Amino acid sequence: MKLSAMRKMLLGLLFTLFIITQPAAGAKVNLAYSLSIRPNIMHVSLDYFPVKPDSTTFQYGNSNGGMKDLFNSLAHLQSSVRFSIDSANRKITFYYHNKSPVKITYDIIDTHKQAHKVVGEMFRPIVTSNYFFSLTPTLFLNPDVETKLQDSIMMSVTLQPHPAFPMYFSFAPEMKPGETVKLKLSEGIDALVSGASDLHIEKCVMAGIKNYLVLRINEKNRYNLKRFMDYFDAYLPAMTNFWGNLNGTYYTLVASPFLDITYHNISGTSFNGGFHVKFSGDTILRNEETVLTISHEIMHRYIGSGCVSIDGENEWFNEGFTDYTTWYLLAQSGIITKERFREIVKETYTKLSANPVRTTPNEDIMKHFWENHDYEKLPYQRGAMFAAYLDKRIVTQSNGSKTYRDFMRSLKAMAEQKKAKLSVDDFIAVASKYIPKDEIETAIRQYIMKGEMIPEKMIVKYSVSLN
Repeated sequence: MKLSAMRKMLLGLLFTLFIITQPAAGAKVNLAYSLSIRPNIMHVSLDYFPVKPDSTTFQYGNSNGGMKDLFNSLAHLQSSVRFSIDSANRKITFYYHNKSPVKITYDIIDTHKQAHKVVGEMFRPIVTSNYFFSLTPTLFLNPDVETKLQDSIMMSVTLQPHPAFPMYFSFAPEMKPGETVKLKLSEGIDALVSGASDLHIEKCVMAGIKNYLVLRINEKNRYNLKRFMDYFDAYLPAMTNFWGNLNGTYYTLVASPFLDITYHNISGTSFNGGFHVKFSGDTILRNEETVLTISHEIMHRYIGSGCVSIDGENEWFNEGFTDYTTWYLLAQSGIITKERFREIVKETYTKLSANPVRTTPNEDIMKHFWENHDYEKLPYQRGAMFAAYLDKRIVTQSNGSKTYRDFMRSLKAMAEQKKAKLSVDDFIAVASKYIPKDEIETAIRQYIMKGEMIPEKMIVKYSVSLN
């Protein structure tokens, strides 16, 4: 091995060991961000204290929404060191020769268009004269490091004084202009930042959890606040009853109207410690679709994005079980009737039966997820019907002494003990405590992995016990 190559390898090893051994609370900040929000532009300054020798590659944005021109949202990039850009993959590499901080500046600008449709408003940063919205992958540059290091690398965020309008940071809900917060990289790269001239933040504490409701409220839509508070008062206690103690210390719900979308009622996505929805016109919590969507996203506190999730391409659980558990709790809380719950299950089975891609093997679904609405809906429908099958079998196998809630709590207990995402084998191990192992293994293989249509007679006959 050449001396220079060996030197790079040793330096890389030393940097990795240094980062891993730093205590999170006392570790120095490696990424110091400063944000200045002005009308129509978010100016970002970053002091980067290298965590890798010689060079570091940063990622901007992710593949959500399949937007190939997302990199256009980052403008006026400058740095104190040489850098190269891979715009096709939204990557920037900075080159340096010592440990001196690398100074980087750039602007986040508004590039969303009506042609981008719903995904444009959901996953692109939006910057207007009176409104800012961005998930943090499209606000911060994310260093390309091993996932296990993201809890050891520290970042700080400073909101410069006198922002153009009030701002909200999901990772620091009560952060004020001029203040600086320090957090783990893993916390900062899966969050949301928003602000508006009519921003309204409502804080309520339930079961020891601080819940922040972030809305755009003005004289014309002030009634939306009461709608949300009434909904929270019914749904959150049902979640506590189902799961037991809530996890985390705070949670954020962000809801704001679409700017250009009038043909789609509502869409939502989750982030660490919360979720956001965008809605059309005055549809928020006014019809069943919006109630189901918001409730689904709140359920991600536990399933999919929360502690109870299955690693890999297993959206049949992460999304499908989220759907079924959402319906279950909406019926339990009285927000929808038990009869309506049974109708939703039946309607979903009908939609799955009519889905032209319903027999697609599980391993092929995500290859087409962003290309076709049928593929997008398939894991939701398939997973929800598998949850309905489990609901029925658990109740009948135990003669009513055990329920779907018991099973889901068992999954949660395993996830908490494991302190990591579950595997399909973990799912089978827990399920086999409620129904025969050979049955659940066969069902997973046939109706999930191979994509065979689950027979309707195996689905709960719309008469579950909502305990």
